[in-house]
Amino acid sequence: MEKNLELSGMIHAKYPNESAMAKSMGWTRQKLNKITTGRKMPDLQETKEIASALDKSITDVANIFLKSKSPNCDK
Repeated sequence: MEKNLELSGMIHAKYPNESAMAKSMGWTRQKLNKITTGRKMPDLQETKEIASALDKSITDVANIFLKSKSPNCDK
């Protein structure tokens, strides 16, 4: 699986690593890692939690995942 570089960059801009973000959210590192590696698409609640942890809008975070699902990377 390919790492979601945009999401990973947002995480590392605020946290020292994925583990620290997951811990701050009350998630396991494995749960967050499945999302950042594209093995799991977050549901709406998970997207809201990620956005909140990153101090981003839900739109900013959702667009990361929408681009990765579009065949031509459009939103």
